[in-house]
Amino acid sequence: MNIYLTNHTNVQSTTFTNESGQALYKAETPGSILKRHRKTIISKVVPNESLDDMTDRYAELATIEWHSITPSLLTYDGVTRSMKEFMPYRGVLAEDRGFTAPGDGRTFRWKIGLSACTLILDDGSKTLAAEGHRNHIGFLSKPRQARLTIFPGFEHLVDVILITYVYVEKLRQEREQSAAAAAS
Repeated sequence: MNIYLTNHTNVQSTTFTNESGQALYKAETPGSILKRHRKTIISKVVPNESLDDMTDRYAELATIEWHSITPSLLTYDGVTRSMKEFMPYRGVLAEDRGFTAPGDGRTFRWKIGLSACTLILDDGSKTLAAEGHRNHIGFLSKPRQARLTIFPGFEHLVDVILITYVYVEKLRQEREQSAAAAAS
């Protein structure tokens, strides 16, 4: 399953679509970038019963309240938890983030690289569950839109995978910007 991002440069303010461009989810972060504790609202398209009204309707799925000093907060399924609690650091250098999928019970780990994020089962098998792909303009290869690929067997976790992807992709983009600034 591929979910495409309409705004690949800002995962906090984008629409997530299927291959034909139909909206599935959206992430919105209203307000100024200078505002403390900005909130990203992640919403899911609600099926529309009316054939006459083709307007997308959304229901709030989760919110992420971004903090720079204290842990960011996630509100999902009616519960607010710190991201440090919901997605604790994993790995030797604490560069990855892990979580237990609600309703599924399996543990996963987002491996946060400089150019992409990869989600694996954190059970020793390292089974690939999802992978983020950057936008490619196509100088040497075919152009590709930024997307989140969820592999077979994990599609039932699309909501929690997408929510956690928004969080880790923002962290990855910040690391990429920091690395670029340090290099210049």
